Amino acid sequence: MNKSVAPREFGRQLLPLWHLDPGATHLNHGSFGAVPREVLAAQSAAREEMERTPDQFFRRRVMPGGDSAVRAAASALAKFAGTDGMRVALVENATSAISSVLMSRLLARGDEILLLDHTYNAVRLAVEQVSVRTGAVPRTVKMPIPICSDDIVERIVDAAGPRTRLAIIDHITSPTALVLPIAEIIAALKRKGVAVLVDGAHGAGQVPLTLDALGADWYTSNAHKWLFAPKGTAFLFARAEATTGLIPLAVSHYNHFGFPECFDYVGTRDVTGWLALPAALAFYERHGGAAVMEHNKALSRRGVPLMTSFGATPVAPDSMSAAMRAYILPQRRATEPGDGLDLMSSLWERHRIQVAASVFQQKLLIRLSAQIYLGEDDFKRIADVLARDGWPGR
Repeated sequence: MNKSVAPREFGRQLLPLWHLDPGATHLNHGSFGAVPREVLAAQSAAREEMERTPDQFFRRRVMPGGDSAVRAAASALAKFAGTDGMRVALVENATSAISSVLMSRLLARGDEILLLDHTYNAVRLAVEQVSVRTGAVPRTVKMPIPICSDDIVERIVDAAGPRTRLAIIDHITSPTALVLPIAEIIAALKRKGVAVLVDGAHGAGQVPLTLDALGADWYTSNAHKWLFAPKGTAFLFARAEATTGLIPLAVSHYNHFGFPECFDYVGTRDVTGWLALPAALAFYERHGGAAVMEHNKALSRRGVPLMTSFGATPVAPDSMSAAMRAYILPQRRATEPGDGLDLMSSLWERHRIQVAASVFQQKLLIRLSAQIYLGEDDFKRIADVLARDGWPGR
């Protein structure tokens, strides 16, 4: 067994464990993640097994009822997330999981679906589509930035009315990187009789998870973002009482098995990323598990004075931040819709720096992700470039 990696060894010296370009500064782990070489090797081994004996692989290792490698991988991930394997289905991404939950709900005209103005755009579009089909009404909670934690729970819960049937709440918001007090929000919404779906796309691997204790009806997260799993690897957790009608978006042979096994085989597809989950979890734990979270959170925090030195404003306080942090860049003109993409392109083309940037609430945001293959010098580099060269609208 490989020895554990001490936190003091974290930094750019770990970059060779990935295929990441060593000549670039990778500050956008949050969008697509990055898969270590050894996890890709585990996926390749699973893919070779699939191609050696396709019939045996799919009929015995993937389809429900056999010696299911998919169920074994789901159980390993469930244990990491604080629940039982039969409470977890593997899916391609959090977006598809949320759509499955939305499609399973019996909504009537006038029923309300509560969501935040910080909600991921694909989720918002899915809610709008379901609302058109059913006559349900999206109800959006506005949370202006920069934000403090004082009234978040009250603001969200007060927005839930007698017709609110479902609330979709982010654990960590995508554009703004807010870590919300999710347990308090869930408990307060449940007291009002509202079913809660947590969009934890950025949760697994970035913050601790104890899903059985959390109290959400459903929780979905990507493993390909912060758990180092291959792309297209995510999960959907559901409480036993919340599985009625919960099936994959594509109707397939095993829907009669019910949740979670009906999700295991939905036609022929490449599930080797799922089968590499144990390797990804092993990599994560060997590098310290909780130490990874603490390093990333601390590194992100060390970037704050570097960014504020030239006028950037953190979107949230330390208490609402983890491995990602978003900043408001000061503007001399009104922001334009394309400013975020322009900033991302400029930083990559001119400096080989990858970031996430967007326009949110008429403000230009830059979101920086910490990871164990980064050090403080990487954050100093982005701060120096922005201070020297500026950004759209400066």
